[in-house]
Amino acid sequence: MDEDLQGRTVLLVGATGGVGEGATRSLLAHGARVVAIGRDEGRLAEFAQRIGDPGAGELVLHRIDVTAADSAAVTRELHAAFGTVAGVVISIGNPGGRTRGTVLDVPDAHWTEMVETNQTAGFRALRALVPLVSPDGTVVNLLGLSSELPFPGNPLMAATNAALRSLVQTLAVQLAASGPRLYGLVLGVVRTRARQAVGVDDPRWLTGEQVGEATAALLAGTAPGSDRTLHYLIDPAAGLTTTTPVRS
Repeated sequence: MDEDLQGRTVLLVGATGGVGEGATRSLLAHGARVVAIGRDEGRLAEFAQRIGDPGAGELVLHRIDVTAADSAAVTRELHAAFGTVAGVVISIGNPGGRTRGTVLDVPDAHWTEMVETNQTAGFRALRALVPLVSPDGTVVNLLGLSSELPFPGNPLMAATNAALRSLVQTLAVQLAASGPRLYGLVLGVVRTRARQAVGVDDPRWLTGEQVGEATAALLAGTAPGSDRTLHYLIDPAAGLTTTTPVRS
């Protein structure tokens, strides 16, 4: 394994989700101390049971809502518990269901919900967590490919994803001289337990562990093009790249 994360503390928000769980397994395999952050104590406990033996790493559970409006309080609590950390991985988002009709048919209530649960939540997570990372550390924000292409079936998920991508790119420029490094990891479709439970699966899709391997490479600074903010993991065969597969 090239990505040696032995002894490094990584906060992983959204660890109990399908993508987050796979990423957790990979980071643990690389020796990281993974702090799995979530809002639900029961889901965290079930998650820890599924993970089982953390292998070379260490798994720590911490219940907190990093999307709360009082970001300073979140920062203080996590700093008191874990101090300055080497990395943060943010894997949050609400697909929100499909939109009927066009963008013009979206009701205000749906718009407000999606902006709050995706865009605002992602912004608050960055505001609370980035100050915890050491200047030579790394923040990886997981994004969907919908952030870069037209998405007629779910335009609000795409729009809020695109807004987060822009925030990550801007913050990366603003912190370039002081650190930490910020990355947006744009993902294709991932095979998750939730999808498989309803019979939706395709062996050509990514696995959560593959997402974790790419995340580990970014955290360790061994990924090709580590000086670029946006990275793409769309096709398992192509691996991690800095070139968007989207064509204008």
